[in-house]
Amino acid sequence: MHDLKRFVILIPAYKPVYDQMIPFVKELLTSFDKIVTVDDGGGEAYADVFTHCESLGCRVLRHDVNRGKGAALKTGLKYIGEEIAEAAGVITADCDGQHAVSDIIKVAEALEEHPECLVLGGRRFDGDVPFRSRFGNAFTRCVFKLATGLSVYDTQTGLRGIPSALIPEMLTLQGDRYEFEMNMLLKLREWGVTPFEVTIRTIYLNDNKGSHFNAFKDGLRISARIIKYAAGSILSFIIDYALFLLLMLAVFPHLESELKYALCFGLARAVSSVVNYLYNRFAVFGGKNYKRGATVKYFSLVVVVMLLGMLVQRLTAYVPGGDGIHTVIKIVYDAVMFFVNYIIQRDFVFKIKERKRDAK
Repeated sequence: MHDLKRFVILIPAYKPVYDQMIPFVKELLTSFDKIVTVDDGGGEAYADVFTHCESLGCRVLRHDVNRGKGAALKTGLKYIGEEIAEAAGVITADCDGQHAVSDIIKVAEALEEHPECLVLGGRRFDGDVPFRSRFGNAFTRCVFKLATGLSVYDTQTGLRGIPSALIPEMLTLQGDRYEFEMNMLLKLREWGVTPFEVTIRTIYLNDNKGSHFNAFKDGLRISARIIKYAAGSILSFIIDYALFLLLMLAVFPHLESELKYALCFGLARAVSSVVNYLYNRFAVFGGKNYKRGATVKYFSLVVVVMLLGMLVQRLTAYVPGGDGIHTVIKIVYDAVMFFVNYIIQRDFVFKIKERKRDAK
């Protein structure tokens, strides 16, 4: 049997519809004891909705002005973390009819079974789904997988089960509006937290015209890590090439040509590799709690990639077609190795330790 009373329901609300929110809260109270809702500056016109929620037993927190969904979630999480210490977790849900109570119960039960995970109520986008929503979620799903290595089918869901142990980290997240929920997912790898999805119904009202989902903006936000990785590669290339020329022309000008080339190449590559290692470790993959051996793994990868590049370059010389086809082969090889390198560093070199299960 599941003990749903261990969980708090958190509902951020901006200008809620009375006939949607009040029946929703009443149904929730048949299964859950504690509901916290945040009035995100809806104004006097919506005060009766929240007054009725209070009369039903909800705790209502208020913003004087509209600050955004992310700010409302953080206000609720801060209150729960400080005032409801016995809570095992928080279930965030929307009040606009897109989250059925039965699905909220499923998320709470999954969080009870997987208290070390962030539980997501994932839609499968079956049935009559607006094209914008179907395409946008497919796009962000693929980019998110590449950027983080984590599989999340529905990156836009607002129905989430958050373990109480994660609340302090949640309060440090940037973003006061809808980007807060995406930033939450992007930090999971750094926190050593695994997402766990349960399937919920796909419910769209009015063709989802009220959605604030922007696939392009979310795609850029998710891709930031890959863009940083590319910037680090360019920086390392510039350092490598500039240092090589400096050593060749100013430091070792009188050495024999073969010895000079090997020495300058080796020193320049060593320095650029150290810079790239430090940049990727701290700026790209965003964490310090890596599994043991990250440094050895990284420089072993550098050696393997360098030797493989030399092998491909030698084999390319035997391909007929002249410089044109050789250039195409190099471009294709470099593009493939860019992503291969990224994935190996993401999943092997800079692999984060899993978060220890919090005993409660």
